[in-house]
Amino acid sequence: MRYLPFCLLIIAFAGFGFAYWGLETPDGRRAYDEMAGIIPMAAGLAGAVLVVVAAAISLWRWISARNTSHRGKERT
Repeated sequence: MRYLPFCLLIIAFAGFGFAYWGLETPDGRRAYDEMAGIIPMAAGLAGAVLVVVAAAISLWRWISARNTSHRGKERT
């Protein structure tokens, strides 16, 4: 679980790459014409969602680690 955000980012960038290929290159447009173009668009959207999830997991871990480091200290 320690490497989950990193793995999610790798998958997200693979989705972005596929979306770019499917929507912007002539070979990709030929392979995904008309309604099939939704597939690369969905891959790009899924990549964006995975980036947000990876950021949320990283932020949650950072906040929880910060909070647990202060629990053992008493106020004087």
